[in-house]
Amino acid sequence: MPDGLAWIADAWRGTSPSATDLYITCARGLSPQQLAERMADHQPVEFGPALTVQDAHGMVDLAQIYCVGRIGRSGDWSFIVECVGSEGWALDPATSRGAEALIFDPQPDNPPSFFRYLADGELQLHFELGFGYHPAGAQPDLLRPALEAAGVIPPEDDMDALLGADEEPAPAEEKRRVLTVIGEHFGLSLPRKVIESGRLPAVVTRTSPPSSW
Repeated sequence: MPDGLAWIADAWRGTSPSATDLYITCARGLSPQQLAERMADHQPVEFGPALTVQDAHGMVDLAQIYCVGRIGRSGDWSFIVECVGSEGWALDPATSRGAEALIFDPQPDNPPSFFRYLADGELQLHFELGFGYHPAGAQPDLLRPALEAAGVIPPEDDMDALLGADEEPAPAEEKRRVLTVIGEHFGLSLPRKVIESGRLPAVVTRTSPPSSW
């Protein structure tokens, strides 16, 4: 049975360093290898043996290796799960040229976490996860109808809800609902067990600090 995306919110709340280091980027229209190559800050990119997230975390020395990713595929989507020095939501939109990309950035040291949708080299949608809905991008209302239907945000014409008459979901529950909506809209489900405790082919994606550091 598909795992969906809501589990990501629970994983980000984990206590181990590797739990909050689940920076997830997905792409439709690129192979996992192509996605990793576009995201890496160096050439050539070398793919290594399958690793657990703890193994990948252990490779980062913050001297020659700043970020390690593990790649895979789920349905139409390729994905890469990075740890430590990921570019996260600041990833260059050009990464998505000729394709689509979804970015799930936990922001473990600087909440809130973010979601970003890129397509054909441009930012389509960007917003915080779990703290209301204040979107930016070329398609800011892309998910609004589905988020309203899921009870994440009130309808724009519902004055009682806008004034706070209805109880809003807690941030953690809101984040789970938003991730569910994203998964359903884009037809994306990611395998929790494989990502959290399984082994996936590894690749070094950063050999220098990300621009956000």
